[in-house]
Amino acid sequence: MLRFSYLGLLGFSSLLTFALSGCGVSASEGDFSGGVSSAGGVPSEGGQTQGPIPGTLTAGEWDDNLNFSLFRAYVDEHLADVSTQSTAELPSADRVVIRVETSNGQPVSGALVTITDPAHTFLSATTGSDGRLLFFPLRDGAAGAEGLTVVIEPPPGQGSIEPLSAPAPLEGATWSFTLEGAESTPPQALDLAFVLDATGSMSDEIEFLKAEVKGIADTVHAQFGDVSIHYGLIVYRDEGDDFVTRSFDFTDNLGAFSFNLAQQFADGGGDFPEAMDQAVALVPQLSWRDGNTARMAFLVADAPPHPEQATAYLHAVEALRPEGIHLYPIAASGVDTEAEYFLRVGAEATLGRYLFLTDDSGVGDSHEKPHIPCYPVQKLSKLMSRMIASELSGARVPAAPADVIRTVGSPVDGVCALEDGSEAYY
Repeated sequence: MLRFSYLGLLGFSSLLTFALSGCGVSASEGDFSGGVSSAGGVPSEGGQTQGPIPGTLTAGEWDDNLNFSLFRAYVDEHLADVSTQSTAELPSADRVVIRVETSNGQPVSGALVTITDPAHTFLSATTGSDGRLLFFPLRDGAAGAEGLTVVIEPPPGQGSIEPLSAPAPLEGATWSFTLEGAESTPPQALDLAFVLDATGSMSDEIEFLKAEVKGIADTVHAQFGDVSIHYGLIVYRDEGDDFVTRSFDFTDNLGAFSFNLAQQFADGGGDFPEAMDQAVALVPQLSWRDGNTARMAFLVADAPPHPEQATAYLHAVEALRPEGIHLYPIAASGVDTEAEYFLRVGAEATLGRYLFLTDDSGVGDSHEKPHIPCYPVQKLSKLMSRMIASELSGARVPAAPADVIRTVGSPVDGVCALEDGSEAYY
């Protein structure tokens, strides 16, 4: 049987200055603009560089779902600022966090949750490895609906199916369901997509990503040796460039994926915004596997979508949620407040986390500080590996103390006391 309990809601670097860091700065194929100091390349005889050194870039992280009240305040402040161009929004104040657990409180991964009324199905999606998924009554068309029913279908061979009335309150809550007879089984498969802005200002990030991928894969394989990993790649520029999007479907051959990645180079752009909306819209079209599979996408970008395409971008983000695809943006140098906003919204809506490059590596120009009060800084490669480990284990994997370069916000055991007396978490 299903037992229900209710919990209330608790409460990748640009080589030019920002004025020139719009994505129109071009780089020819194989050109790694910026030389040794910017790219972190290894000098060789004759003064040439051998490419970037893996493990150079540094980054921070932030989870807006873990700090939801701060996220809502950030969104409201951003949208109210007349100096910004953002008017598009994914309403999220009514967010419901759904948790499906075993009888001993462990997460149930891959449980199908369907929310209906007598005439409509509002949401049908599977829980992630941590047993969670998000329901937004307004966005899912259920605002004001009566007689909502929740049906939880356990992974094959586990538990039972029993319709339940949706608990009250409908909005802004955590619904926790206990699935008797179910087991907590971590994913045995990982589908990992990389969505990469390949316009002119992204030369550094592309080259560093080429250098990092094998190390990240090796780390994951060492920790999760039995997990089957597929790699996918989507590359985008902008309208008027040689191409707008390119897509390479999932493969379990890391060499083939790395070959496809190695062919990419930064060029094009012209203005600051890029065709991010079209790239994200391609993500669900990749051949994601069914069953108990961790699904995640790293979006490496330094610019927002075009203002007139902002709504299209948000719709593309929304299409990821019912597919259980968690978006992990990596904000490169050149990111401004507009780009931060859209990247963070994408992460929050899909239960991902917002990652952002910092100045600690000494690579490139200064990175704009994010509107975030509290975070640790570590090597980007270690951070990405840790995000993957969290997805595969079904639990948050904290940074090892030895891996933390510095912290912002004076945290104690992952908790930061803010000036207004509230707390932030990571």
